[in-house]
Amino acid sequence: MPSVTGLLLLSFFCTTRVTSLCTTNLSTSRPIHPDHDVIIVGGSICGLATAVALKTQLSPINAQIYERATSLKKNGALLSLFPNGMTALQNILGDLHTSRDPKRTLWDILNQQSVPLQQTIIKEVLTGQVTDERVVNSVDKTNEGKSPGRFILWYQLQSILLEALKAAPLADENENCMSLGCEFQSYSFDNSTGLIRATFKATTDTGEINVEKTCRLLIGADGIRSTLRPLISRSGPTPQIRSYKRIIFRSLVDATGIAPEFIPSTGTAVVYKSVTNVGQIFKLQPCSEAKTIALTATASTEDTEEVVRQWQSNEAISNWKKMFSDFPRNVLDLIDLCPSVFTNCVSDLQIDDKVASPTLCWSNGDEPVVLVGDAVHGMTPSLGQGANVCMEDAIELAMILKHTCESETADASIRDLTPAQVMRTITLLQATRNERVVGIHRSSRNQASMKLSGDSSLKSYQEENEIFFRRLYEWTPKSNADKQN
Repeated sequence: MPSVTGLLLLSFFCTTRVTSLCTTNLSTSRPIHPDHDVIIVGGSICGLATAVALKTQLSPINAQIYERATSLKKNGALLSLFPNGMTALQNILGDLHTSRDPKRTLWDILNQQSVPLQQTIIKEVLTGQVTDERVVNSVDKTNEGKSPGRFILWYQLQSILLEALKAAPLADENENCMSLGCEFQSYSFDNSTGLIRATFKATTDTGEINVEKTCRLLIGADGIRSTLRPLISRSGPTPQIRSYKRIIFRSLVDATGIAPEFIPSTGTAVVYKSVTNVGQIFKLQPCSEAKTIALTATASTEDTEEVVRQWQSNEAISNWKKMFSDFPRNVLDLIDLCPSVFTNCVSDLQIDDKVASPTLCWSNGDEPVVLVGDAVHGMTPSLGQGANVCMEDAIELAMILKHTCESETADASIRDLTPAQVMRTITLLQATRNERVVGIHRSSRNQASMKLSGDSSLKSYQEENEIFFRRLYEWTPKSNADKQN
């Protein structure tokens, strides 16, 4: 099994390679033909998954990611891969193999590096008394023939998708797949050529320059604070971002520094909840990496943005400990064990579906531009569905685009499609995805609200949970243009 160091070296290799290409291969000239078939704005999990899905479904296709960050950072977030996410990933990765072991597919590596969750134990933090115990295996009865839900470290999934991007067929020998240090600025659509012209502010060794790149399809995968979303929603109300007034700290902890009785067994998550402060929790969960524990801490606060700003300062750890000052010493000691390289802090945010529903803002309907992932349906991380649903978007978009190409001729590619056909693909994606995503978005919102009010033991919460999990287990991607049930 690859070690943490090995995964970091993989990420470093990919980061170095694409950064170099980004700073030496940029041009401000106006090409006769598009620079890329597809431009993806945003190189996080969603952008990577979308690029890989397009390449496995529509090879050959020149899909280029443009990412604002100058390097691919690692963090200690633990991602929940529910059955829908696992099914999406299995279709995205296909039969791609790792270069390190040609006999093993990347899907095999994903299953090896992820950990199934078998039970969750909830304890009262001051007394250590168990207040609830939930066995996860019971929901697998409705999951016949599908992969069970699993958990994986954020940077592990990032490394797998990066390797998939390297392993996928290239459209031409000069394709480099990702450009770092390129911040999206704006775009325009030329009706006469049917091409999108996207403008980026690129960071180079000599400073910042403006770069224009053309494509047939522009995809926004740049997260809940998307810079593309306001541009495509200019004809209507722009979805607003709602804060749940919660802050979430995520890190990895070396288990050798933790008392043995405090370490959960493999497949078990232990949640320590505060009785006096609703919504204040510490969760510990073993990872596939030996002697590594994933730590997630949640606290309520009125000014989440200020807490995030403080996190960038040298006082981050001390500020974190102040927020949990009423927790016992052995819990606070865990914070001191968190290395800064694997620790991050995020706000609990969601696109307010009072504006977005019943139809989310996927596109403006007039141009070959589409949003996917958190850029269109950012939802509270309370249920861990952000990454799962974005991977659904990625494979559904790729499959519908493939279906559109095959409806022309057996060997047709996106290069053979007219702009109108590309836009019809976007319309089909919205028809396929919208109802399901709005339902999951609403379930996430409802459960987040119930958690904030401390009503997680109510019958309404349990009923909502059953409905929610049924929707997750029943999903399969559509290989045709039929609407998702």
